[in-house]
Amino acid sequence: MMSSASPGQVPTPQSMLPPPQPQPSPQPPSSQPNSVSSGPTPSPGGFQPSPSPQPSQSPVPGRTLQVLSPGPLNTPGNPSSVMSPAGGNQTEDQLYMDKLKQLSKYIEPLRRMINKIDKNEDRKKDLSKMKSLLNILTDPKTRCPLKTLQKCEIALEKLKNDMAVPTPPPPPVPPTKKQYLCQPLLDAVLANIRSPVFNHSLYRTFAPAMTAIHGPPITGPSIPARKRKYEEDERQTIPNILQGEVARLNSKFLVNLDPSYCSNNGTVHLICKLDDKSLPSVPPLQLSIPADYPEQSPQWADDSQQYEANPFLQTVHKNMTSKLLQLPDKHSVTALLNTWAQSVRLACLSAA
Repeated sequence: MMSSASPGQVPTPQSMLPPPQPQPSPQPPSSQPNSVSSGPTPSPGGFQPSPSPQPSQSPVPGRTLQVLSPGPLNTPGNPSSVMSPAGGNQTEDQLYMDKLKQLSKYIEPLRRMINKIDKNEDRKKDLSKMKSLLNILTDPKTRCPLKTLQKCEIALEKLKNDMAVPTPPPPPVPPTKKQYLCQPLLDAVLANIRSPVFNHSLYRTFAPAMTAIHGPPITGPSIPARKRKYEEDERQTIPNILQGEVARLNSKFLVNLDPSYCSNNGTVHLICKLDDKSLPSVPPLQLSIPADYPEQSPQWADDSQQYEANPFLQTVHKNMTSKLLQLPDKHSVTALLNTWAQSVRLACLSAA
């Protein structure tokens, strides 16, 4: 039998155990305040605690909490703030289609890039990625998340320089020369100037126009063919020595060819006139120049009937005959004409 503890006795461990506290229940809080039990809890060993006075807890009045009315707060926990699944899918589809339309500009460059590296064994990995990108952009059945599509856009931006097709530089343009109005016509003339029918083509093209502008060409009178041929024959039979001598004669002697004679045998027939203001007029002198002149002397065609008209002409004829006898066997036309002029002058002196 255990005796009661005296004031000087040390309490045992069992007597020093604190009373157990009540555990809170996991029930939702109620509007009534919780009551705290003040009764002693029996110890596990069945001992009663020492009869020490326990202070009783006075009930504390609880504070009144103002509860806000539920409203549509935009919080993650608020169910009303979450969009409906149908509206979210529609917005995401629209963004996806817009992004896909924006990336459609890379389809053709990406195809060219794939064809370019298709035969390159070292870039098989890059080729597979590019084909996947092309499949996403071209096949509407192939659907990927929007974030994946944005990553594809970044990858395509990096490949933009590689996919760009280098534009060849424009061919050098030669400096244009000043184009003249008639340059096409000049080019055509230069291209055909060596043609054998070039002159005929020019005449056929421009002759009607030139005739209409300037009229018919101005030409001299046509010379009969026979007479022209005769003059050419006469011109060819005159020796050069005779032509030079006649050109050096005194201006008072006028020498011309005798048109009544034909020089088929090479003989040249001349008619000489004396044009001297200090001497009277006398009949012309007819000379025959042989073909081998000056090896042979010229001959005077003596026409005595012309000098039978008056005594003065008879004197001229007489003086002319006597002086010709004084000339050497080989004499020139100039010497013969000077003898004729002296005979006329002597006849004038005799008449005075």
